[in-house]
Amino acid sequence: MVPNFEQYENANCLFCKEFFFGNQLSLWPSLFLKKIVDKKNMKRVLPWCFFVVSLYAGSERFYELVVSNALLLEGRYTFPSLDGKRFTSDCIGFVRYVYYLSGIDLMEVYGEGRGGVSSLYQGLAKRRFVYTNSIPFSRGDLIFFDNTYDINRNGKWDDPLSHVAIVVDVDKHGTITYIHHSPRKGVGRDYLNLLYPGTHAFRMRNGSLRIINSYLRINRGENLSQENYISSTFFRAFAHIPVKEVE
Repeated sequence: MVPNFEQYENANCLFCKEFFFGNQLSLWPSLFLKKIVDKKNMKRVLPWCFFVVSLYAGSERFYELVVSNALLLEGRYTFPSLDGKRFTSDCIGFVRYVYYLSGIDLMEVYGEGRGGVSSLYQGLAKRRFVYTNSIPFSRGDLIFFDNTYDINRNGKWDDPLSHVAIVVDVDKHGTITYIHHSPRKGVGRDYLNLLYPGTHAFRMRNGSLRIINSYLRINRGENLSQENYISSTFFRAFAHIPVKEVE
């Protein structure tokens, strides 16, 4: 059953309570001051707060560049070589190409092991850049998924770290727009909502559907309900790379 839009629109949304996407980082210094700094220590702590704000500004510019570079590639299936480096025509090749255009070779800096999605994830996890919130930390963050296809071809859903995407935006209800490369449509945008993990779409007042969790795996007759094939089913974690690591 597809829920109606009123349920979605009027929900007591965790996102609305705890986040204001795009501004949450800039609020940290003021929250820090309110909670742990009294007036006599204000002068000592203020310079630190300005430093944090300046880091956030740099991070925001970097991730805006990541997102804009990703969106410019919509519809593409392949990516050209740059500076003698080749980029595979798949999800990890797309992510690496976007970040390389933005100033960092993710696999060269963070890759661990033989390469691919697992290699990048392990390198980022090692540095504690991986997190599992319901809402991403920033635009431009990475999203890792498990079991999006049968890597080992054994007919089982036992394929961790099979896909990676980039966060484009988040709406007020926590629906994440992400961009990724898929064999069927090349680079394109899809949706993920971890606050409504079992819902593909809501029925709008005009009768149309508002997708909040896109289908991410092809149903190949596994005798499972369609809700098992949406983005939220396969979500593993986000990853955020601090901008100071790439400056």
